[in-house]
Amino acid sequence: MRTFWHLLLVTLSLVAAVPSANAQELIDRRQRRDFRTEPSGISLDQAVEMAQRRFRAKAVRAETVRNGDKVEHRIRLLSADGKVRNVSVDADSGAMN
Repeated sequence: MRTFWHLLLVTLSLVAAVPSANAQELIDRRQRRDFRTEPSGISLDQAVEMAQRRFRAKAVRAETVRNGDKVEHRIRLLSADGKVRNVSVDADSGAMN
């Protein structure tokens, strides 16, 4: 239990220390899968900005994944009070859930 709180404090301090940067700098450093969307689609950067504004939180991870025949952006957000929220944004319509 103590380890959890220590990890949480370290994570929060790291997130607070990150200057405001574009979404690409915040995503996981693993190799990214490159999915093409229609020109009218939502980019990963746009999806991250939408989610951060809607939930008033910082993105700590973002990736684009294929779910069947749909492409969606999955974003992990961390709020100022320490709550973690996972959000998915449809890459075609921008619908968020």
